[in-house]
Amino acid sequence: MKRKIISCILATGCVISLCSCGTDNAAPKTEAGIEESSQQPEQTEQSETVSARDVYILPQHLDNPNLVIVWDMSEEEWENFKANDSNAFNLVWSTKEAFEQMYGGTVTVYGVGWGEMINKTTEMVEKGEVCDLVQANDQNFPRYANDGIVQDVSKYVNLDDDFWYDNVTTAFTFGGTPYAMGADANPVVISYNKTLFEQKGVKTPSEYFEEGNWNWDTFKEVGTKMAEDTDGDGENDIYGFGWWDSFYVQVLNADGTTALVYDDEGKVHSNYASSEAKETFEFLQDGYCKSKYIQQPGVDFVEAFKSGKLAMTCEYGFAAKSVYECDYEVGWAPLPTGPSGEAYSSGGSIAGFAIPVTSANPEGAAAFARMAYEMQLDYNRRQRVEQNGLQEVELMNELSKHIYFAPIGVNNYGDAQWIVANGIVTGQPIPEFTKEADDKLREGNK
Repeated sequence: MKRKIISCILATGCVISLCSCGTDNAAPKTEAGIEESSQQPEQTEQSETVSARDVYILPQHLDNPNLVIVWDMSEEEWENFKANDSNAFNLVWSTKEAFEQMYGGTVTVYGVGWGEMINKTTEMVEKGEVCDLVQANDQNFPRYANDGIVQDVSKYVNLDDDFWYDNVTTAFTFGGTPYAMGADANPVVISYNKTLFEQKGVKTPSEYFEEGNWNWDTFKEVGTKMAEDTDGDGENDIYGFGWWDSFYVQVLNADGTTALVYDDEGKVHSNYASSEAKETFEFLQDGYCKSKYIQQPGVDFVEAFKSGKLAMTCEYGFAAKSVYECDYEVGWAPLPTGPSGEAYSSGGSIAGFAIPVTSANPEGAAAFARMAYEMQLDYNRRQRVEQNGLQEVELMNELSKHIYFAPIGVNNYGDAQWIVANGIVTGQPIPEFTKEADDKLREGNK
């Protein structure tokens, strides 16, 4: 991966840019019709895509400063959110204020809620209504691409720019066409009860990771040592690990692959019969059914972790420190690397921005997306470094670049996931439940 995210977030980015705008001097235009700063190096001719540049500077002027965006948070919700936290940041609402201040014009945001974004966007596009920018996430892809809702973003964004995350581009590329761009991601990490580890005298996940030995073998070793039957009834009262039944997806990611695969023709396949899946399912079945250091799903793992009955769980990014509000110290480490994975291989959440085919201002949409992620990275730098320290932030950023992610907006995926998860935790023969799950996906995607 070539992303230089750490250096990106340590730059002041868009915040400085906002202080130096407003000139009326004419400046050279790119092929996209955007006026650049007069200090910007002269651009070479380009064809269909934006040419590579070592340094990107937000344009000082846009021919069209008006945008229409579909988003998951309403203005009322955003105002309430800000009232409770004056330092709050939202990728669209915060950028809307800065974008309008810098370029003039009006950014119209339809805040319709998470579950309604795909319906709103599809409805607008089908009616031919202007829609310039929408969120790309695991629920609305590959549907957006398959149904012709969004267009190739490489026409307006230089995806070779180190600013953009390769794994975001890869996740939203279908049939060889990139449909979204992004520069932020949220890895899933192991959160652990550091106090409990110290009391038992067991080496922590962080210590294993720092010595370069944090893998499935040491995860099992730690989990087994931390599990305990305190009342002698033959069942563990304290478990080494517990989380959602979808943990298998994260373990697959740590083994260097995804549950779903999208080929070059844009077709969907499951990865359930792959060698990585086989070793993942065997590893987890041992933890749930044989060694029994992993708590069965269905138990309230949050309460178990808070009460000291669970040594390790998972959380997104730094959230564990605020979510659990424990009386003991919480530590974190990356997911343990699988035998087919590489250092920093991780699962997590990835989203980006896509440009619908009915956009009246794709160039402005591209500038808005760039500004939004510059502001996001600056906000993350200031907030996260202050709360967690530079070393931990750098590690979390490195994991963000190595997330394996596949959108799950395909028919019958939920049913197929349940078949796999249930087969793992109940000890069913792996070939049986993987075939059933694969057949379910095939049925749903004819």
